[in-house]
Amino acid sequence: MLIILQEMKALEGKVDRRVIKTKERLHDVFIELLSQKPLKNITVKELSEKADINRATFYLHYKDVFDLLEQLEAEVIEKFSDICDSLNADFSEAEFISVFIKLLEFIRENQQLCNVLFGSNGDRSFFEKLVKIVTDKCFDKEQYTSYSFSFVLAGTVGIILNWISEGMAESSEGVATHTLEMIKKIRQM
Repeated sequence: MLIILQEMKALEGKVDRRVIKTKERLHDVFIELLSQKPLKNITVKELSEKADINRATFYLHYKDVFDLLEQLEAEVIEKFSDICDSLNADFSEAEFISVFIKLLEFIRENQQLCNVLFGSNGDRSFFEKLVKIVTDKCFDKEQYTSYSFSFVLAGTVGIILNWISEGMAESSEGVATHTLEMIKKIRQM
């Protein structure tokens, strides 16, 4: 379930359950459609019909499908940032692995959304924002030459994308540990 919907459910006494269910349905159908075709080919009419809601209801929550995507992306960016913020300035390997596992678990919990956002129909600038957050908050660039840092960053992103494309079969702990081992080897070069 998406972040905002989890938070809305926590506030269920203050937020109408119908609003939660409507947004949940819109998100699910939107993700399904985005997994099938590019955003530019998704219409509010099609989304509303598939979600079995009135178009006016859609417009109560979003300006258009681009706004819906932006809100979903903003939620993911906020969550990534919150997870990365838990690292101290001088973090240990154990802390790094713990944060990396939390990022991977967030991706696993939001698998359908992340498949779409990180996939061919996703927005490249969104993905670059996520990479920048993780880079700025989880890596000490001083430990690397510019080439080795680029290599570490590309490798880490590649590992995550490969893990996603292979259905997240390996545990988050295993992926985090393997990634750290590779980073350590590169640092020694």
